[in-house]
Amino acid sequence: MSDAVTKILQRYIEVFNETDDAARAVGIAEVFTEDALYTDPTAEVPGRDRINAYIGQFRKQAPQLVFVLGAVKFHHDTALFDWTAGPDGGAPVASGRDFVRLKDGQIERIHGFFD
Repeated sequence: MSDAVTKILQRYIEVFNETDDAARAVGIAEVFTEDALYTDPTAEVPGRDRINAYIGQFRKQAPQLVFVLGAVKFHHDTALFDWTAGPDGGAPVASGRDFVRLKDGQIERIHGFFD
Protein backbone atom coordinates (compact mmCIF):
# COMPACT_ATOMS: atom_id res chain seq x y z
CA MET A 1 0.00 0.00 0.00
CA SER A 2 2.83 2.44 0.70
CA ASP A 3 3.86 2.35 -2.98
CA ALA A 4 0.32 3.31 -3.97
CA VAL A 5 0.33 6.16 -1.44
CA THR A 6 3.69 7.44 -2.65
CA LYS A 7 2.39 7.27 -6.22
CA ILE A 8 -0.71 9.37 -5.44
CA LEU A 9 1.40 11.90 -3.52
CA GLN A 10 3.87 12.14 -6.40
CA ARG A 11 0.93 12.74 -8.72
CA TYR A 12 -0.31 15.45 -6.34
CA ILE A 13 3.08 17.18 -6.59
CA GLU A 14 2.87 16.95 -10.40
CA VAL A 15 -0.60 18.52 -10.24
CA PHE A 16 0.74 21.38 -8.11
CA ASN A 17 3.51 21.94 -10.67
CA GLU A 18 1.10 21.94 -13.64
CA THR A 19 0.65 25.37 -15.23
CA ASP A 20 -2.11 24.45 -17.70
CA ASP A 21 -5.55 24.77 -16.07
CA ALA A 22 -7.21 22.02 -18.14
CA ALA A 23 -4.37 19.54 -17.64
CA ARG A 24 -4.34 20.34 -13.93
CA ALA A 25 -8.11 19.72 -13.72
CA VAL A 26 -7.58 16.22 -15.14
CA GLY A 27 -4.90 15.55 -12.54
CA ILE A 28 -7.05 16.93 -9.75
CA ALA A 29 -9.86 14.55 -10.72
CA GLU A 30 -7.37 11.67 -10.42
CA VAL A 31 -5.88 12.78 -7.11
CA PHE A 32 -8.74 14.34 -5.11
CA THR A 33 -12.15 13.09 -4.02
CA GLU A 34 -14.99 15.24 -5.30
CA ASP A 35 -15.57 16.77 -1.86
CA ALA A 36 -11.86 17.20 -1.05
CA LEU A 37 -10.62 19.94 1.23
CA TYR A 38 -7.22 21.63 0.84
CA THR A 39 -5.87 23.84 3.63
CA ASP A 40 -2.62 25.66 4.28
CA PRO A 41 -1.82 28.61 6.57
CA THR A 42 -3.25 31.03 4.00
CA ALA A 43 -6.34 29.23 2.69
CA GLU A 44 -9.16 26.76 3.17
CA VAL A 45 -10.29 25.50 -0.22
CA PRO A 46 -13.20 23.05 -0.65
CA GLY A 47 -13.87 21.03 -3.80
CA ARG A 48 -11.95 20.13 -6.93
CA ASP A 49 -12.86 23.21 -8.96
CA ARG A 50 -11.81 25.62 -6.24
CA ILE A 51 -8.62 23.66 -5.58
CA ASN A 52 -7.79 23.96 -9.28
CA ALA A 53 -8.44 27.71 -9.21
CA TYR A 54 -6.34 28.12 -6.06
CA ILE A 55 -3.38 26.25 -7.52
CA GLY A 56 -3.78 28.16 -10.79
CA GLN A 57 -3.58 31.47 -8.94
CA PHE A 58 -0.50 30.27 -7.08
CA ARG A 59 1.16 29.18 -10.34
CA LYS A 60 0.59 32.67 -11.77
CA GLN A 61 2.20 34.26 -8.70
CA ALA A 62 5.18 31.87 -8.57
CA PRO A 63 5.62 30.22 -11.98
CA GLN A 64 9.32 29.58 -11.37
CA LEU A 65 8.77 27.29 -8.38
CA VAL A 66 8.97 23.53 -8.85
CA PHE A 67 7.77 21.31 -6.01
CA VAL A 68 9.61 18.09 -5.15
CA LEU A 69 8.24 15.27 -3.00
CA GLY A 70 10.36 14.37 0.03
CA ALA A 71 10.01 11.67 2.67
CA VAL A 72 6.63 9.95 2.99
CA LYS A 73 5.22 8.29 6.10
CA PHE A 74 1.98 6.33 5.94
CA HIS A 75 -0.36 4.31 8.10
CA HIS A 76 -3.98 3.37 7.77
CA ASP A 77 -5.62 6.03 5.60
CA THR A 78 -3.28 8.89 6.50
CA ALA A 79 0.05 10.12 5.22
CA LEU A 80 2.60 12.74 6.17
CA PHE A 81 5.06 13.97 3.58
CA ASP A 82 7.78 16.56 3.21
CA TRP A 83 8.20 18.78 0.16
CA THR A 84 10.56 21.42 -1.11
CA ALA A 85 10.11 24.10 -3.76
CA GLY A 86 12.59 26.12 -5.74
CA PRO A 87 13.60 27.12 -9.25
CA ASP A 88 13.95 24.20 -11.67
CA GLY A 89 17.39 22.71 -11.06
CA GLY A 90 18.12 25.21 -8.29
CA ALA A 91 18.28 25.12 -4.53
CA PRO A 92 14.98 25.00 -2.61
CA VAL A 93 13.67 28.34 -1.38
CA ALA A 94 10.68 26.90 0.51
CA SER A 95 9.81 23.70 2.33
CA GLY A 96 7.07 22.20 4.40
CA ARG A 97 5.08 19.12 5.13
CA ASP A 98 1.52 18.09 4.48
CA PHE A 99 -0.82 15.79 6.37
CA VAL A 100 -3.20 13.84 4.15
CA ARG A 101 -6.30 11.76 4.77
CA LEU A 102 -7.05 9.32 1.96
CA LYS A 103 -10.32 7.75 0.89
CA ASP A 104 -10.49 5.02 -1.75
CA GLY A 105 -7.04 5.88 -3.09
CA GLN A 106 -7.65 9.62 -3.40
CA ILE A 107 -6.92 12.63 -1.22
CA GLU A 108 -9.96 13.56 0.85
CA ARG A 109 -8.25 16.12 3.10
CA ILE A 110 -4.84 17.75 2.84
CA HIS A 111 -3.41 20.15 5.40
CA GLY A 112 -0.22 21.95 4.41
CA PHE A 113 2.34 23.42 6.81
CA PHE A 114 5.14 25.75 5.77
CA ASP A 115 8.59 25.79 7.38
